Amino acid sequence: MRWKALVPRPARRVLRAGWHRLRGTAQVLGGAAFPLAHGIEYLWCDLHGVYVRGWVHAYGRPVTRLLLRSGGAEAAIDRLDPRPDIGALFPDVATAGNSGFSLYLACEPFRPVTLEVATAAGTVALGVAVPEHVRTQDAETAALTSPIERFVTETKQAGGTVVEIGGREVSPMYESWRGRFAPECRYLASDIHAAAGVDVVCDAHRLSHHLPPGSVSGVFSLSVLEHLLAPWMVAADINRVLRPGGLTAHLAPQTWPVHEQPNDFWRFTDEALKTLFGPATGFEVLEAGMLMPMRMLPPPAMRFGAYRDMPLHPGMGGAFILARKVAEVAEGTIAWPMAAAAMETRARAYPAHGAG
Repeated sequence: MRWKALVPRPARRVLRAGWHRLRGTAQVLGGAAFPLAHGIEYLWCDLHGVYVRGWVHAYGRPVTRLLLRSGGAEAAIDRLDPRPDIGALFPDVATAGNSGFSLYLACEPFRPVTLEVATAAGTVALGVAVPEHVRTQDAETAALTSPIERFVTETKQAGGTVVEIGGREVSPMYESWRGRFAPECRYLASDIHAAAGVDVVCDAHRLSHHLPPGSVSGVFSLSVLEHLLAPWMVAADINRVLRPGGLTAHLAPQTWPVHEQPNDFWRFTDEALKTLFGPATGFEVLEAGMLMPMRMLPPPAMRFGAYRDMPLHPGMGGAFILARKVAEVAEGTIAWPMAAAAMETRARAYPAHGAG
């Protein structure tokens, strides 16, 4: 894959303005000093090693070997990869079009890393540092956005009852949403376990058996859908309790550790949520998307070939959706081949965390 696809638009100027022609910044290890151009396009590191990807050429002198070194550890390659994009930037340099490299080095953390470039004229060592465009890329993608604020605003304007699925306090990070809807809306917290602050104790798959059909103006959940055995049935039941035009909003994990076992069943993309809360379950999608980019590091046993590029393609921490009820869904239209009692029993396997 060409590197332009891996770096946001503002950083692409690194090819022209951010590459380095080395003079005093390099250490000559053997032979005579010679001009060298290079660019570090991406790198990642952890407690097990460091990965560096980029390009380098010596203005016509063939590079015979690249060596990544840190402490007493080293990794080397004897052949560079085709880079026609770099060749186009240096049309007068015959070797520029064959200047790409990627190296993974298993090494101790927190030590300086150098890239040694060998040619027939000698060897030069370059200090490896995080490029500014990589810092910029991570900073630009760190924002957390979701439609929950719009959900709060619009349901308050509509008035009525708002239901939170999974409204029980289950972690020190929990913050009650009850006050966010006052005084315009009546807030109800539903949960599979009874606890302080829980207004409706029920299995989310059977929400309509505890609330009258068409009786609420909004239903939302925050990191709950992954714990529900059949979330498509929950979507249909949300439709039943919502009044026409009512809103539903959900945040759900995508790239996330396994948690709250044994009831951790699913991970969602925005396309998955658009399917759950789309025409099949009587909804019109108003907003949907992904949020919280995350870098996924392969385990040490998988640090070869294309696996090394996994951190270059961010996973997304979660997905969100905001949808409006536009049609009714008849009971039984969406089903799961498991008895309701068995589903509720499994739902209660979700950790109680001291609930009463």
